[in-house]
Formats: sequence, structure tokens, C-alpha cells
Amino acid sequence: MIEKALRIRFEPIVKRRRLLYLAWRLSGWWCISALAALVLWGVHRFWGWYSPSLITGLCIATAVMSILIMYKARRIRPDYHAIARAIEQQHPEARAMLLTAVEQEPQGPHDQLGYLQELVIGDTLRHAMRHGWLGTVSAEKLALANLVCLASLVFLIVMLSQLLQGTSALFITDRVLARKGYHITVSPGDTAVESGDTVVILARFDGRVPPEATLYIGPLGREIQPITLTKNLEDPVFGGIIRDVASDMRYYIEYADKRTRDYRISTYQYPAMERADANIVYPSYTNLPQKLIKDTRQISVTEGSRVTLTFTLNKAVARAQLIAKGQAPLELTGDNEYVNIYKTSITATQNQRYELHLTDAQGRANKMPPRFVIDVHKNLPPSLKPLFPNRDIQASALEELSLEAEVSDDFGVTGYGLSYTLAGVTSGDLELGQSTEPKNKQQIKHVLALEDLNAQPDQLLTYYFWANDVGPDGKMRKTLSDMYFAEVRHFDEIFRESQSSQGQQNQRQQQGQQQQGQQADQLAQLQKQIISATWNIKRQADQAGKVKEPNDLEVVRQSQADALQQAQSALAEAQDPTSAQALQAAAEHMETSLEHLSEATQTVSPTELNPALAAEQSAYQELLKLKRREHQIGRSRNSSQSSRSASARSRQQLQQLELKQQQDRYETERLAQSQEQRVQHEDLQMLNRLRELARRQNEMSEKLKELEAALRKAQGEQEQQEIARQLKRLREEQLESLRDVDELQQRMERPENRQRMADAREQLQQARSRIRRSAEELEQDMVSRAITSATRAGRELEQMRDEFRRRTSSEFTERMRNMRDQAQQLDRDQKQIADDLKQQAESSRRLLTDSGVNDELAERIDQQKDKAEELINQMKNVSDEAETAEPLLSKKLYDTLRKTSTDNVDKALKIVGELLRRDFLPQAREVEQHAAKGIEELKEGVEEAAASVIGNEAESLRLAQRQLDELIRQVNDEMARAAGAGRRPGADANEPAVAASGQQQSDDPNRPGASAANQQRSADAQSGRQGQRQNQRSQAREGQPSANASEPGNRTANSERRPGQRPGSQSNQSQTPNARNAERNNPTNRGGGQRLLDQWGGVETTGPLTGNNFRQWSDRMRDVEEMLTRPVQRSQVARARDIARTMRAEFKRHGKEPKWDLVEQQITKPLTELRKRLSDELARLQSDEALVPIDRDPVPDRFAELVRRYYENLGGGD
Repeated sequence: MIEKALRIRFEPIVKRRRLLYLAWRLSGWWCISALAALVLWGVHRFWGWYSPSLITGLCIATAVMSILIMYKARRIRPDYHAIARAIEQQHPEARAMLLTAVEQEPQGPHDQLGYLQELVIGDTLRHAMRHGWLGTVSAEKLALANLVCLASLVFLIVMLSQLLQGTSALFITDRVLARKGYHITVSPGDTAVESGDTVVILARFDGRVPPEATLYIGPLGREIQPITLTKNLEDPVFGGIIRDVASDMRYYIEYADKRTRDYRISTYQYPAMERADANIVYPSYTNLPQKLIKDTRQISVTEGSRVTLTFTLNKAVARAQLIAKGQAPLELTGDNEYVNIYKTSITATQNQRYELHLTDAQGRANKMPPRFVIDVHKNLPPSLKPLFPNRDIQASALEELSLEAEVSDDFGVTGYGLSYTLAGVTSGDLELGQSTEPKNKQQIKHVLALEDLNAQPDQLLTYYFWANDVGPDGKMRKTLSDMYFAEVRHFDEIFRESQSSQGQQNQRQQQGQQQQGQQADQLAQLQKQIISATWNIKRQADQAGKVKEPNDLEVVRQSQADALQQAQSALAEAQDPTSAQALQAAAEHMETSLEHLSEATQTVSPTELNPALAAEQSAYQELLKLKRREHQIGRSRNSSQSSRSASARSRQQLQQLELKQQQDRYETERLAQSQEQRVQHEDLQMLNRLRELARRQNEMSEKLKELEAALRKAQGEQEQQEIARQLKRLREEQLESLRDVDELQQRMERPENRQRMADAREQLQQARSRIRRSAEELEQDMVSRAITSATRAGRELEQMRDEFRRRTSSEFTERMRNMRDQAQQLDRDQKQIADDLKQQAESSRRLLTDSGVNDELAERIDQQKDKAEELINQMKNVSDEAETAEPLLSKKLYDTLRKTSTDNVDKALKIVGELLRRDFLPQAREVEQHAAKGIEELKEGVEEAAASVIGNEAESLRLAQRQLDELIRQVNDEMARAAGAGRRPGADANEPAVAASGQQQSDDPNRPGASAANQQRSADAQSGRQGQRQNQRSQAREGQPSANASEPGNRTANSERRPGQRPGSQSNQSQTPNARNAERNNPTNRGGGQRLLDQWGGVETTGPLTGNNFRQWSDRMRDVEEMLTRPVQRSQVARARDIARTMRAEFKRHGKEPKWDLVEQQITKPLTELRKRLSDELARLQSDEALVPIDRDPVPDRFAELVRRYYENLGGGD
């Protein structure tokens, strides 16, 4: 037994001796094998004798012996005595010390060495440390052995490659020698394809051609199936197509009682994600349970949630990463039990969009990285909404203030209450409740008795509501409402009506008499604004922990300085001692507030805002003492503008005062967009998605029923496989529906929609679970259950569908319109190619020589392939650019790209081109059908994405049709007025004149035989006109300026008001009441001022050519031009608009009426014909069952008159 320390010293020498042994043994054997190969090559070269089996045996023997030598070298036991002798020969001074140390054996009772033995081994080790034992096997000797080994290996490879060149039929190429005269080349031979690809197998014969060839192909380990290869005329090529290669296969070709060797088609798969599950652990403050969302790519979580993403892949990968823009990649870790499952955990703090990048062991990356979206909802502060009185008020010292508010929070509040301050006297903080349920609105009610607070007149009471909740950091967070003012008034304020009935003149007199009081009111109003601004800055600073905008402090400080200056100026002019004392006290408080605001501005510290706010309130309270106790008022249109502050403080008293002056009944009504309109807009956004989801689920259930019936009747394996492929495709469609449901659910969970759509989210979640269940049941081949789940999901979506509406918009209009045109043109060209292929295949003429038609078709196919690739690249660019601005557009383009990548349209087009060049016309038609279907789906995807930004084409045509109806009606009305027959006496101004073209009669929905499509169009047009009139009336009420306000005539009319007339009033005293009503109801009246009178007899000039609304009419013509997509239609509208502009310019320049027959011929008639064409196109787009005229192409202009006379003659019976 050799001591362990000594063995460690020998180990490097043992390794060198082992490597030396391996190198020399391999060199010898490889040299022998190379010489044997050299002999065989010489025999074949000079005598022609050749034996493939012997060559194969030589290769096998060489490999086996090499493995045995390596195995023996690893298993050889080291000879330590030989090593010791070699070291002593190199180091004679050792004098047998090394051999003695190697031979020592333990002799003690516990296998321990004796003292002398340890002494010998210690000396030996010290010798090893002083001398290099590794030199016993020199590096030069080892390098020489390795060099000889490498040279032997190179020699062996060269000789074997020379031998194997003669056996290319077995190992390298696809050429075999069959019987005498048969030489065959099989393509592609041994190959590797992606799983699901189509493989074209060709057998080309050089020289003699057999009468037929049969392909035998099948999966490895299973029975192979024969397929007869086809041959075109005299072409010595047999060919066949293998579709959907899903697994490794072997094949060979039989011909003339002979067969080729077995070839292998190896399949591979790109890494892909099959499923993604999300496990969400919500923060503790939400009190929400843990949630598992299966099979999703888009989730909505609360800020601070822990999200664990589990990805199920189609196979194990070498690397899996989640990559987000601008962030480091997240590495996914593999599951311990399943090799194709990878996980990662993310703490959701902000909205993020990830892409899953996969790379397998062979370096193949996933084609289209799937996207995973995490939408993070912030933990917003509680919502505090004061309900009553919800404004600043005045109250007597004995009043009891009834204060009401409403508080709500996503996750509930922990407490809420009311805080009040009586400036300079007392303050209080009342807790009115402990907690609320999440998302429930809690009413806050409290009665604050001013008498209990000992409030005195001219004191100021400020109050605000507050609520506590738990913030994202888990700490308590306090939210404050706006601050409201309650001014304690005197018991005896007097309001008297002014004796004068002239509103504006009386107002000027009041302003002259009460100028000093108004200055005091303005100063108090300024101080009140300063208090509100300081309070808002303080409230924001309390929430953020610091002052967000230091510039705001500087603005407030400057405003306080201005208020102080005004107070000092008023103090210098004050004559009343009481007013002077109040101004003096207010100025002192302002100076105190200014000092604290200056300190806060310099230190940017919110701590100085509390004393500043208290001083500001005290200053405002002193200014209240300057308020007048007796007022003279009068009713006037502009009184609210001139004395806004006074009327704001005394609105209740003014309402109780009965004035003798009558109210002006012609006040302008001002409307604002309400919250209900915004809610309705959001509902409209969701209706389209629900409608589409419900339709898709209903269609899914119908398709599944058809496939279930076909599956029962299927007999052959091929039919069952085709049905299985269709079921797989339907499952993929269900997964796409699942993605769309996730997107809709994310929209419903937005903060503005979360509360009012709680029930809808639950219903949508149930529908989603049914859609996911149907996809899982399809994967498990349970078609009947999948039908039930899809039907129930469709029913639930239909129930939700009636609650929402949609509307979309985008900024990528032009690019998407071009892409839509390219996709439609690509689909039309592909259909033309399909027709040409069909015509070529069905032609009875067969030429023995190539006519060149197939080559031409192949070139067109190549052009299609290039166009498709260019379109796909544009879609990728737009999808990336629209990711932030238009996420819906980006998602639809991304889904279309992902589906196109799985359909392999480019590969199918490439195969079609190759088949056409080889004259395999039937096979080319078969593959072309797959390519055409993929291109059609690509077109539909682009159209669907384009519809999300430029609107649906039918909707655009319908809106353009309504606009044209209104534009044509306006021109016809103007023509009728000019002819003296435009309107009956006393008729409504909104009643349209009869169109000269007879368009209204042709589109009458009530006439006998009218189609449903025409009735719908008429209803749409009527509703569009009504909506237009409503918009015009509302704009007139809002007092918006007319579109033609810049017209010279309009300015002249407005400048001719009588002296003393109020701005904006109508000079219509000489008109009858009916005339005034007609003027107000006219939809073209948008200005609210006096309109122009026609210079030929006082007729109203509201037409587009000679009236005031030409600019509006022209702008609407431009809108119609933008709505249309066909260049011919756009140019027709532009031509009519240019002609109208020319006529308008001539009228303004010379005052000459246009020639109305030319107006009808060049404007009205072209627009009417365009309207008819739009109706036909709209009917085609609306329904496949709509009645559409056959061959309804537009008649060329040069034949229009002949066609009209032809139909007139037919109608006359001549």
C-alpha cells in the first residue's frame, strides 16, 4: 500500500504515462487501418475490384478498436514500482529511497506506519518538492506522440474518404445503379424538415426511364403506404407530394422490379409556447384570495402583486427568457418534474409587455415570440365626492350645516370623517366611520351646528372631508377632499330691486356707485383663491411627502404679495374707521402668511404651509367685515359677468327675491359633455368585441356539430386525419378567442370602469372559463362536451352584448389603408392565378413541347411571394410602432402575423413555383389552394386590423352616403328657392325640397317592392339628417361662431346693429313671430346673429353657392372625399367641389347667379350617381343575401345619354 501523500505526487506522472500509452496505441492502429484502406483503394483503382461490405467492415473495425484502446487506457492500473525506478534513474541521489517508500506497508495495530517508515516517506516527499519528478515523462515525448497520432488520423480520414467516393449510392448522394441502364436520382433524399411541412419527392432518371414508379413511405416503426408517382409527358421525372409531415419517416422508390435504398425524413420543431398560466398573489391590504388564471397571455393585477408565470412549451429548451423593452431579460427556470415547463416570478409595479424568447439545444429560436401583457392597476387613493352643499355657502350664526359626502375605495377605507376650522377660534377633527366594504359607496353625513361653535358674523368656517386607507407600501394613507368655505353672515342683509329697467345702463350706474365695495369683494376673492391654492399644494405635499412643484409655491407667494399690496392701497384710501381697522388686521395676517410662504419657497418644505394657511384664513375673515349689507340689483343678461362675486355669495337670496322685470326668454343655452356621454363612449368601445366574440362562439358550435357528424360517418383513416386537423384548427381559434376575452377583461378592469362593470367582469370570467374548457375538451377529443361549452359561452356573451356599443380611432389611417389595398390586390392576383391554373389544367390541348405557360405562372407565383413578404414586413413594422399608441391595432396585426407564420404561405408559394417549373400541374394546383387560403386569411386579418383604425368600410360608406344626401339636398333647396318653387308658404325650413334627380323617390323605404337594404339605408340617412340638425341646433344654442363668420357679407350684417342693441341679439323686431321661429329652427343657422338677406327680394341666402354656408358645405365635401377609398370616387367628389368653388368665386366677384342647369349637370347629377354607386357597394358589403343588381358597373360618360334614351324608349313601348 502506497501512502496517500506519495500517491498524490505520482498522479501527474501517471496521467502522462497514460496519455503517452493512448497516443502510441491509437497511432499504430490508425496507421494499420489507413494502410488497409490504401490497399483496397489501389485494388479498386488498378484492377476494378470493389467491395462495399469490406469497406463497411473496415470502418466498423477501426471504430471498434479505437473505442477499445481508449477504454483500456482508462482502465489500466498504474505501476508505481516502474515509476519509482524511472525517477531513481533520473535522480541517482535518491539511492533506492523511492523504491523503499513505495514498498512500505502499515504494521501497527490500527494500520499505521512506524516511525522509520514515516521518516522514509517524509524524506521522499521532501525530495519530490525539491526536484521535478514530472520530467521522467518529458513534454517533448508526449507532444511527439500526439503529433504522430494526429497525422495517423488525418491519413486514415483521407483514405476512407477516397474509398467512400465510390459508394455514394450508399452514403452521400442519391444515385444508385439499378438494373442495366437505369440511373435514378432521388430528391430530396435524406433531409430534415419542420414538423407539419409539405415535402415534394422527385425521382429523376438519366437515360432509360421505367414505365412507372411507386413511392413507399410511412412513419418509422409503422407500416408504409404506397403512393403512385406521376410523370408529365416525356419528362423523365416522377413526382409526389407528402403533406403534413408530423414525425420522422422513411421512404423508398420502387421501379422496374427494383428499389432504392431507404431514405429518412427527419422532423424538427421550433420551440413554441403551448400554454401560459398566471398565479397571482395579491397584496395583503387588498384582502383578495390567491388567483390562478389558466391559459392566458394578458392579465390585470393590483400594484405590488406577486405574479408567478408558468409556461408550458412543446419541448425542452436550452434558454427561455422574458424580455421587455428597456429592461434586463428575465431568465426562466425549469420545473423539477417536467422538462417542458418553465417558471418565473415578477412583482408587478408598472404596466409591462413581455416577449417570450426561446432557444433550443440546436440553436433554433421560436419564430414569433409570444407576447405577455401585465396591466398593473395602481392602488388609487379613496374617492371623496362632496354631495351637499358641494360649494361655498353663507350661513347665519344659528344655522345647522347639513354636510354630506360620498367615499369609496377599491379595497375599502379604514376610517373617514370631517375636519373643520373656525378661523382664529377653534378647530375639530371628527371621525364618522371606521371602515367600508371594497368598491361600495359610503355616505358621510354630519350636522355641524354653528351655534355650538359660538360663531359670530363675519367669521370664516372652513371644512373638508377625509378618508384613510392602506397605501401600496402597506402604510396608512390619508386623503383629503377640497376645502369649502362657510361664511357667517349677518341676520339682516338687505336686497332691493333697482328702479331702472334698463339692464346695461343700470349696471353701469351700480358699478359707479359701488366701485369701492367691488374692490373689496375682488380682494376677498383673490385671498380666497390663495387659500385654495395653498390648501391644494399642502394636500399634494402630504400625499407625496414633498412639494412636487416648487414653482407653484412661488406663484402663490407672488399672489399673496399682490393681495397685500392691494390691501395696503385700500387701507390708504379707507375713510370708514371700521373698514380701516379690518384692512389693517387683514394686512398684518397677509404679512405673516407671506413670511411663511417665503420660507416654504426657499426650503421647499411643506411644514411652513400650515401656519401660512392659518394666517391666510384669518386675513380672509377680516376681509369679510368689509362686505356690504345692503344691495341694489336688477335683472340683466350680463349681470352675472359684471358682478359675479357678489351674486355667487348671495345666490340663495337673489333666488328668493321677486323681481318685476321679466326674464329674457331668448337666453343662450350652453351644453357641456356630461359624464354619461363619456360612459356611453366607453360602452361603445366594448360592444364590437362582445358582438364578435358571441358570433365566433356560435359559429364555433355549429362547426363542431358538423365535424362531429362527419366524424361518425368517417370510415377511412385519411378522412379521420382530415377531421382531426380541422378540430386542431378550431382549438387554435378557441385559444385566439381566449386572448380576445383577456383583452376585453383588461379593459373592464381599468380604474374608470372597474366599479360599474363589476358584474360584467364576473359574467365575462364565466364565459372565459367555458371557452377555455371547450379548448381543453377539444384537445382531449371530447367534441360533444366542447360543443356544450362553446354554446353556453356564446349564450353568455350574447347576454352581455346588448349592454355595450363600440367606436374606434387611430393615427395609422393612411398606412393601414395602403396595407389593406395591398392585401386585397394580393388576394385578387392569387385568385387570378388560381383561375389560370384551372384553365391550364382543364384545357384539352396537350403539347409534347413546353409552351412556356407554366414558367410564366411560376414567375407570377414568385412575384406573389415577394409581395407577400413585403406586406408581412410592413405589418411587423406597424405592429411594433403601434404597440403604445394603438394596442388593439398592434395586437390584431400581431395575431395575423402569428397565424400567417403557422400557415407557411411563403413556403407554399415556393413549392408551387418549383412544381410549375417541373410541369407538375395537378400537384401545383393542390398546393396553390393552401397558399390561396393563407393569403385570403392574411387579407382578412389586415382588413380587420384596418377596421380598428380607419373604421369599417361599410360604416364609412354609410356615413358618406348620409353626408351626400344632405349635401345634395342643400344644393337642390337652393336651386328650388332660386326658381321660386322651393317651399310652400308657411312650410318648415327643415323640410327638404323635392330633388330634381328623383333620388328621394328611388330610395323611398315605404314604396312597394323596396328592399330591406334600401329601407335600412333610408332610415340611416334620415337618422343622419336628424342628428345633423340636432348638432346644428345645439351649436347654435352654445353660441359657437358660424363657419362663415369670416365672410364679408356676414361681417357687414353684424356691423349694422342699431344703437343700443346688445351684442349677440337679433335685429328681428320687424319680423313676425313665425319668421323668428323659422329663423331659429333653420339647421343652417349657426351664428346666432342677424343673417344675410338675399339682394333679390329679401329671400334668405342659406345655400352653399350663394349663401353663407359654402365653407361648411365644402368642408363636408372634403370629409366625404376622405371617407371614400377608391381613387375614382374621390376624384369625382373633388371635381364637384372644385366646380362649386369656381361658381362661388364668380358669384362673389361679379354678383351673378350661377347657371342652375350647369349646377345640376356638373354638381348635383355626378353626386347623385355617386350616391347610387355607394348604395350598391354598401348592399354588397352588408349581407350576402341582399338584392344587388347584376353587372351594375358604372356607365361610361360618353354612353350615358345613349343608355338613358334606350331605357326611355323601353318604357315608352316604341
